Amino acid sequence: MKTTKNIFKLFLLSIVLVACNAEDPAELDASLYQADQDPTPVSAGTFTTTIEGLPYEVDITTAVVDNGTITITGMRGTDVVTLRMPSNISTNNVTNPYVLGGADATYSAFYNTGVSTISEATTLSHLQMSFDDSDWIADSPFATILSGETTIKGVRTVSVDTGNLDGEPVFENVTQEVKMVLQATDSGAYQFGTVNTAYYFAGGAGGDMFEADMTMDNGNVTIEVDAVNKLISGSFNFDGKETYTSNYTPLTGADTDGDGMLDGAIDVPGTELYYGYDKDDACSPIKPAGYTGYNSNNAVWNAADCDGDGITNEDELIAGTDPYEGNLDSDGDGVSDMQEDEDGTDSSDPCDPEQLELYNNYDATNSVWLASDCDLDTVNNGDEVTNGTDPYFMDFLDKTFANGEFKYIPYSDGGNPVRRGLNISTHDVANKRIIGTFSFISASIGEDPTRWYLVTDGAFDVTYTVPE
Repeated sequence: MKTTKNIFKLFLLSIVLVACNAEDPAELDASLYQADQDPTPVSAGTFTTTIEGLPYEVDITTAVVDNGTITITGMRGTDVVTLRMPSNISTNNVTNPYVLGGADATYSAFYNTGVSTISEATTLSHLQMSFDDSDWIADSPFATILSGETTIKGVRTVSVDTGNLDGEPVFENVTQEVKMVLQATDSGAYQFGTVNTAYYFAGGAGGDMFEADMTMDNGNVTIEVDAVNKLISGSFNFDGKETYTSNYTPLTGADTDGDGMLDGAIDVPGTELYYGYDKDDACSPIKPAGYTGYNSNNAVWNAADCDGDGITNEDELIAGTDPYEGNLDSDGDGVSDMQEDEDGTDSSDPCDPEQLELYNNYDATNSVWLASDCDLDTVNNGDEVTNGTDPYFMDFLDKTFANGEFKYIPYSDGGNPVRRGLNISTHDVANKRIIGTFSFISASIGEDPTRWYLVTDGAFDVTYTVPE
């Protein structure tokens, strides 16, 4: 039995020796080799971000320069935050950031949250106004919500012609500013007035759409506060009262026919010759019944018969009758229907023909005239008479000076100010080291509704490499 066991052991040993002398199976089948493992990536440096108020823990950071572009990437699993900038980027500061745009922009940022398409990031939030058929767009809008008060501000710098120097225009940079201050911090609608205020400052002399730099006493603003992402949006309109000062000088001169209109000249509005009337005919223009603007001491007027009833004007006055009796004035503008038909003006429109300020030959009992607004100052003629203002001069105008909107503006709440865009504090080209901070707003793709992420207080200190 013992001999049999020994023989079996020798048999196994001989098999092992034969196997050891055979060819390596891996040499016969290369697929049996295990692929070499890539070495663990070495971080290019530090890269920190905050998303929706929470720290974004970066697992690894890479930084490379290729085709004239530095690309810095912070990765956490499948999530990626990427910054791109020119390889020759120079230093700047928080108050003058490089604006981060979309995929095709010189300065780009992305936040990929695992959706199918990388969402483009942008700090192109805006505050703009529309007035006088033009747009006013802020260069760098910002907002604060602090101590129960919300402030929204937009500033732009424009070049304006301030005068001539030896026949050449002189341009000066002027700062223009819009500011709205609300005694509230919640989303909603608010009126401007003594509590909530707003102003527009045009800068320089003149050029202010309010005629003078002023605080708004009317208008309103709606705001939407995104407290999670620290964004503020809304719309506004500036209403107020624009006051005008008259430079009018009353006309002087001769009234040959005594009809109440000066002879004047063809280039002097409001006179007989300007309208083509006969300065020697007391009944030209034809005046309506009730007209009292004549000169009863004028011999030409006294001898005339302006209502065509065969009785002179003078005798009508002696008899106590109206020298213009029967002459209709449907719209009460002081010009008879017959005269309006001859001059080609509208006898149903109390503001046609146009009259100069201080004109007072209107019929203040005519309902059509009373309801009209001949100076277009938003106050009807009847109320102007009651208020003692001139129905033919724009004493003031209640109007909307401007309206606009602000959208996705990052706001500060008393902590560190929001750093908009890309700020480079150090770029050591020789050692390929770049240090900076960034902030960008990113619209998510593939979510309904779209969410807005605000990446704030992001910072990096990396050394970039150049691929071989």
